[in-house]
Amino acid sequence: MGDQRDTRNEISHSTIHGNVIMGGIVSLLAGRLRPRLLVAVVCALALLGSGTAYWALHGAGGDTGPVFSARYDPEHGDADTTAVVPKVLTSTELPAVSDCGAARTWSHTQGGTDVGASPLSVSLVGNGHTVAIEQVRATVVGEPHDPLPGTVVDCTSQGEGKKIDMGVDLDSTDPIAMVAAFGPVSFAPYFTDKYLYLENGKPEIVSLTVLAARHSYDYVITVEGTVDGKHRTWELKDGDRPFHISGVRMERGTFLNTLGRGWETDYGTGAGERARCNPCYDENEKEIPGTTVATAPPGFSFSSAPGVDPMELPVPPKERPTSPTPPLTVDRHDAESVAIGWAVTSGSFDVSRGDTGPAAVLNRVRGYLTPELAASGGGLNACVADAAAWPAEVTARQGWSVVMRALARPQEGHDPHELTGDVVGLEADISCAYAAAGGWYQTRRESVNARLQLKRQPDGGYLISEIKKVEYTLPAPTDPIPQP
Repeated sequence: MGDQRDTRNEISHSTIHGNVIMGGIVSLLAGRLRPRLLVAVVCALALLGSGTAYWALHGAGGDTGPVFSARYDPEHGDADTTAVVPKVLTSTELPAVSDCGAARTWSHTQGGTDVGASPLSVSLVGNGHTVAIEQVRATVVGEPHDPLPGTVVDCTSQGEGKKIDMGVDLDSTDPIAMVAAFGPVSFAPYFTDKYLYLENGKPEIVSLTVLAARHSYDYVITVEGTVDGKHRTWELKDGDRPFHISGVRMERGTFLNTLGRGWETDYGTGAGERARCNPCYDENEKEIPGTTVATAPPGFSFSSAPGVDPMELPVPPKERPTSPTPPLTVDRHDAESVAIGWAVTSGSFDVSRGDTGPAAVLNRVRGYLTPELAASGGGLNACVADAAAWPAEVTARQGWSVVMRALARPQEGHDPHELTGDVVGLEADISCAYAAAGGWYQTRRESVNARLQLKRQPDGGYLISEIKKVEYTLPAPTDPIPQP
């Protein structure tokens, strides 16, 4: 009795509830055990204003096989999700941050694609036969392609529901199910020495985190198992098409995220990249048994202990930048975008190109400052509070500066809608690092918090009219930073 792969859908008794629009579409293809077997259950969730809609497809009556389905899940156990929307967005256009599930559904209705990690919910329901699930894997459809362009939107909140946590990594040569934690994915296979048996009529819900960093993929979920001892393979799709996920854009740029105070404009790299864990910890910070492997593949970031923040230990690029200021897309009519443009431009210098002091960047930052502020010598170095010269060692090594991260947001206590006023008050947190040829680098443990005032100009754009800066110290790293 060889492998039987069923990719046929037959639909009857369909019911449409509410307004059906293209959103996070859910579909399934289920295995056929008999010639007249029909199984299909599809659920599509989409946000339309304050309402939701779904489309339920019911299987025909009679003796049916196990019912499997998969869908994008906005309420995944780990709701820290990132999507790329194929258009330019500002923080004022996004829905409220109070519900990241709704924000994620909204991004899908805008044509968005999950970045780095795509949370799916897989439902497996038995039918009275002996059904054993032996493997869950992702199968790539077509060729991988580059990470998708657009506006990256990242929302962080705690998901809901107690489910079976699994993960697959599409960048691996064999993307089979791995044991997952409350977010990260381990390197330990889930089905090494066990099966998942399905009870009659009782759904087993799997929170499946699909990872992709290097490339973008179209894929289907493949479930392998047996029914009464006979091998079966089922493919689960997004309606009549594969699921899809974008890889992570590793070049530095801006994206929109939330850290609890509303949407904010962020500058950095790797938005959407997920950490792997070895071992993994649950939401109660207890180690998950069986998630430790002796050797893990190289080239991964790790979250090996609860509370580790990879942003605490930034390492600047080893190669000298090709230009004094990295490429930036600045919307002059968006105050947060202007603030990021100023922070990155004034914090980037290269001694080998003649930047001998903060005043050397004046011509590059003048376009972000009012004439009065530029004339007074303000706004020339976002990396230090007093705009003093950079460390003498950087000058001696003919080194350069890199803005590792910059974050612009409304000042505490201010309404985000003030971002469109004639005068806008922002605060910007800036972290910088210094580097030089030969692998030398120095990460500044002190970062700068700058309080900015921006004024709308006659053309509708914003310029910075006032800057007040203070330094604050980042948490000490767990391990010392090497100093070559």
